[in-house]
Amino acid sequence: MKAIIVGAGEVGFQLSKVLLVEGYDVVAIDQSQSACNRLADTLDLMTLCGSGSVPSLLETAGISNTDLLISVTSSDETNILASMIAKRCGVKNKIARVSNSTYFDNTIISRADLGIDHTINSERLCAAEFIRILRSAEAREVVDFADGKIQLVAFNIESDNPLINCSIEDISNREIFSELRFVAIKTRGGKSTIGKSTIMPRGSDKITLGDQVFVMGSRMAVTNIMKVSGISSSHNLERLVIAGASPIGIEVAKELEPSSVKVSIIEPDIHKAERASSILKKAIIIHGNFLERKILAEAGISEADSFISVTGDDEDDIMSCILATAEGADRTIPLIQEPTYLPILASITEIDSAVSRHLTLVNDILRLLRTGNVLKDVLIKDIDAEVLELVVDSKSKVCNKKISAINFPRETVIGAIVRSGKVVLPKGNVIIEAGDDVVIFSQPESIPQIESLFS
Repeated sequence: MKAIIVGAGEVGFQLSKVLLVEGYDVVAIDQSQSACNRLADTLDLMTLCGSGSVPSLLETAGISNTDLLISVTSSDETNILASMIAKRCGVKNKIARVSNSTYFDNTIISRADLGIDHTINSERLCAAEFIRILRSAEAREVVDFADGKIQLVAFNIESDNPLINCSIEDISNREIFSELRFVAIKTRGGKSTIGKSTIMPRGSDKITLGDQVFVMGSRMAVTNIMKVSGISSSHNLERLVIAGASPIGIEVAKELEPSSVKVSIIEPDIHKAERASSILKKAIIIHGNFLERKILAEAGISEADSFISVTGDDEDDIMSCILATAEGADRTIPLIQEPTYLPILASITEIDSAVSRHLTLVNDILRLLRTGNVLKDVLIKDIDAEVLELVVDSKSKVCNKKISAINFPRETVIGAIVRSGKVVLPKGNVIIEAGDDVVIFSQPESIPQIESLFS
């Protein structure tokens, strides 16, 4: 199979990695020579420097025999034109990043007319991710699987956590954690168990201060370990302060307008502040610098249970969250553009979580690409890991086999199984049955082999 990716930024880079692992012949196009060089130096693919909206360049890329085109540049027009050309050339699946919804909010032209099978709106996706995190458990990461019956949660081990110095085996033997699996531990020094022979810690491994722990299991078991660790399993959102009247900030405020949540937005640009004021009906718009204490005080930061920073500048967003915590905000979440910041944020205690723009887009595109028995596919932001949720087909290689008899890739672990609505602990003697909902934690490189086992 062949794929053309227009846009070699972080989203294009991550998608290229995933598609190459899955056996695609990938061609990446970008107007930046440095972006093309980065991909060519890192990945085994062809790169072309230029605009993805130029027909001759797409011809050079082999558009006439391409199965998939993904256009994720920052230009809506480039992405739309690339899709239109791809449609004319017979490309089966066309995905385009389009941020301006007015292209389709009319009766004159539709998405299909433009040749686009799926559109991706990064602002709406990131806004939805912020709201999901704001209303979920106070952990670094929370992902639901199997209609909420299974959860993956990541949290930091603080000094008062009673699990410190306890072995994984001792914790797992407790009745309240019987439906829980430790799938990864990232130590204080930054080394992850994913770099070892298995991504699941051994029973003799102990929890230590500063670890970032990744657990998966039934909702009750996850709630139990969070309760023991002093972490709330839900968040009552009442007052939110937003730094930046960006499209994402406005979208978050719009989504919360029907609720009773009190929202204040701080924006240093007068024109952006006025635009936000004209769009939003309930939010309080404050014109000022969100890095100034008096402006934060005016926004009611000391009474805010949550603060998010969505300016689009990573340094400003990180610093504003640190300052907001110092001024009394209970929970702070920045928007992150640069993926290299994500592992570092886990060690900054003043920041509770983060929304990665590029991973949010990549995860949504992967959702569109996964077909058949793959129900969900999520890249984990703090470590190089991927989680698949699959339904077992009666004709798959794993059906009617014991887990211990299945040749899974080395760095793979079954986190949970849901059978007839009930959670089954995935021990070695458990037989996988047709219709089982299986959630697997693995390195991205092992995903094709896992899909093959379940296909």
